[in-house]
Amino acid sequence: MKTNTKIKIEEALKNAECYIEEMKAWDDRKLSKHLDLFQQQMQVAYNQGNHEAFELLQEYESQVLRSRMLANFKE
Repeated sequence: MKTNTKIKIEEALKNAECYIEEMKAWDDRKLSKHLDLFQQQMQVAYNQGNHEAFELLQEYESQVLRSRMLANFKE
């Protein structure tokens, strides 16, 4: 049986491009706040040994970084 977190990881990976496109419209301050929050949550997950939560948060962080990069470095 899959855990809720594993399902969320699969959904995040499956819908990554859609989420990134959505976040590209956000202002940089909002994206930065999300990055800060995910990094804090990743530290807690790491300290607790919660590998699934850490993996999910890494994916979220990656998506925010990609959307931020695409929004700020348009060709």
